[in-house]
Amino acid sequence: MFCTNCGKELKPGAKFCTSCGAAAEPVEETSEAVVTNDLPADETTVVSAPDETTVVSPDATSVSDPADATTVVSDAAETTVMVEPDATTVSKPADATTVVGAPETSVMPSPAPEHDREADTAAAVASFDDVEPTPAAPTYVPPMASEPLSPAPEPPKKKGHGALIIGIVALIAVLAVGAALYVRVNGLPGSATAAYAADAPAQLSAKTNVRPKDANGKEMSAYVAYLISTKGSGDASSIATTPYRYEATDDSGFTLADFGDIEDGDYTLVIVDTSSDSSSTRYDVPVHYEYDNPKAPENIDPEPPAPATDGSQDSQIVDTRTDEQKAADLYLAKCREYIDKYGEPGENKLFEYSVASGLCVARLMDFNDDGVDELLLAYNTMSSETDESKVVSAGLLSDDQQDAIQIEVWTYAEGSVSKVYDQSGAIENGNGGVYLGTFTLDGKPALCVSTYGSGKDERVVYTMDSSEFDVALTLENEYPSRNSATYSIDGKQSSESEYGSAIQRLEYADQYWLLDFNDGPDRYKQLPQTISDTNATLDELKSRSAGNAAATTAATTSQVAYTSESVDKNYTIVNPYSPSSTQGVMWSYPQFSKVDGSTDSALDALNAQLAKDCEDDANLGKAWGPASDAMMVDVHDDLCASINGSIASVFSVRDETGGGAHGTDTSFGTFYDLSTGQAIDATTALNMSASDLQAAGVAGINAFLADHPSDLGVSADDISQMASEQDRYVRDDKGTFIITRSYELGSYAFGSHHIYVMANDPANSSIVGTEVADNY
Repeated sequence: MFCTNCGKELKPGAKFCTSCGAAAEPVEETSEAVVTNDLPADETTVVSAPDETTVVSPDATSVSDPADATTVVSDAAETTVMVEPDATTVSKPADATTVVGAPETSVMPSPAPEHDREADTAAAVASFDDVEPTPAAPTYVPPMASEPLSPAPEPPKKKGHGALIIGIVALIAVLAVGAALYVRVNGLPGSATAAYAADAPAQLSAKTNVRPKDANGKEMSAYVAYLISTKGSGDASSIATTPYRYEATDDSGFTLADFGDIEDGDYTLVIVDTSSDSSSTRYDVPVHYEYDNPKAPENIDPEPPAPATDGSQDSQIVDTRTDEQKAADLYLAKCREYIDKYGEPGENKLFEYSVASGLCVARLMDFNDDGVDELLLAYNTMSSETDESKVVSAGLLSDDQQDAIQIEVWTYAEGSVSKVYDQSGAIENGNGGVYLGTFTLDGKPALCVSTYGSGKDERVVYTMDSSEFDVALTLENEYPSRNSATYSIDGKQSSESEYGSAIQRLEYADQYWLLDFNDGPDRYKQLPQTISDTNATLDELKSRSAGNAAATTAATTSQVAYTSESVDKNYTIVNPYSPSSTQGVMWSYPQFSKVDGSTDSALDALNAQLAKDCEDDANLGKAWGPASDAMMVDVHDDLCASINGSIASVFSVRDETGGGAHGTDTSFGTFYDLSTGQAIDATTALNMSASDLQAAGVAGINAFLADHPSDLGVSADDISQMASEQDRYVRDDKGTFIITRSYELGSYAFGSHHIYVMANDPANSSIVGTEVADNY
């Protein structure tokens, strides 16, 4: 309060100025403000009305310029309070809302809480220095009508939040990356990606929807899924035999319930991408399955594991299968794909003819000499045709049926298989038969497409380089008339002799017959053999898939390499046909060692036994006489036919006699495990069941008799009995043969025979039913 005459500050309540004596004029306040109490002295409280708000601070005296004020707009109802003239006040134009006060400013929400207005005013006045509150009732003074109203200020602009928004976006991005990594490793209900880098397998339930993706992250629409048990036993232990198979035709995915009833446990989910007609790729996903798995997500989207940035595989994604196993798995998947579409290896029996149906031919052949077999396939897309006139014409396949025979070759490289040869109807359909032929060109495996008729014969020969088939030779022979012919080689005219020399470069390797004559002699029926050979290839692929290398068995697990040497010894024994005289013989037996020339106790014991057997027979021969009523051995040759891993196959040629007109063949075979020095069963050595081995023996003998009919006949029971005896089987470098002895298949003149019943290489299965070369 100041003197209006001299300007000296006056004490509150003064009636006169003590400096000039002028009377002090009372000051009227028309403040429209509510000042609340119950707050600390260092805080400022704002209570707003729509037109004017007065803020009182303990540190403020007066404010006349709103420049530095903080403006707050409120919609609270208007409240007007008269403050005593002695109070220090802040007065502002109407509609202005001004905050004046201490460094910290608190804005209270409106409307203000109800208080005792008199008490509030008195407390606010008393808070100032030298201010003595007067407990007088406030006087209401309405606003003067002549005072112009100030326009309401614009609402304050909100401060920018750019930095805050950027921070929030960055935080969301970090959280998203973290969530994605978590899902990939651990799985998340509702959506998940199979975890290839995780220590634990992916969690699945019967309801988890599996939607495989390819290497590009796109959901597959054509694939085959297999579920393989990790227990390593039973049908479900291999892609070749597992009953849990699902073939997809769209990208909707599948659940493990689609496989049927599955036991809870650990499995490998195998995905084979079949979206391309020319290639197939496999990848594996380890999974843990429980029918009601609480850890399983609703969906899972497995995809091939990405290679490490340094080009190596993730240390936890190690595929220990050999290339042969990987190739066998994918070859089997391809065979099963065609079997599902066109049928099992079989024959379409019509009236007069039978035609190969379904998967007609499957052969393993190393076309490019890289140590890994390719797969030769032929399948019939008209297998269900029953109208013979549409299938056969003039004793040959009709054009439509020939074109329906698809010929393909698949090769394996770097985890996938691709089609490298694709010909429709590339078979011999005429020129002596209907068959798929394989050839050699200058000793190299080859395929040939031949066409005949209309005065022109043409042969196009294909061989495979490292990765694909190319035309290696073209031969053409045109004969417009009977006495006129022209020849060309690789498109260049040639002489007849040059043409003949070129043809001699091409030799047949095998023929896989596709047409049989139902009313012809049995010996001309070759289709059953083709079916048998195809099934043998499927069995071989299953064996390779399980880890058994080609032409080896489960028994050949030793890492030690062995060799053998034949020991020849001369003996003088009684001549059984002239007992008063003797005869000199040379007999033999093998002695086994490791390739470094060393032996061990097991080999020493086996070698000693083989030598002793020879000596025992020689001693018997030296002492034999007609009166002994005993048989003597006049031929003793033990020959090592093959060594596969630690398994040796020994062919024991024996001839026994009692002095009669001729001796009796008692030859036999024995398999030895060189790591133990013990004899083992043929079924163990060949990794076959007894029934399968017997069936192979029966088939081989019957095939032999079909080409060499018995002069006396032999019953099926006798053949079955022979085939069941395991000491008749021997394996050499080509295959396994069975020993038949004198009088068993016919008369003594018919002879004893050693007949191939299995080929080591399914592509060489034509040896089945043929006689072993006379080198034993």
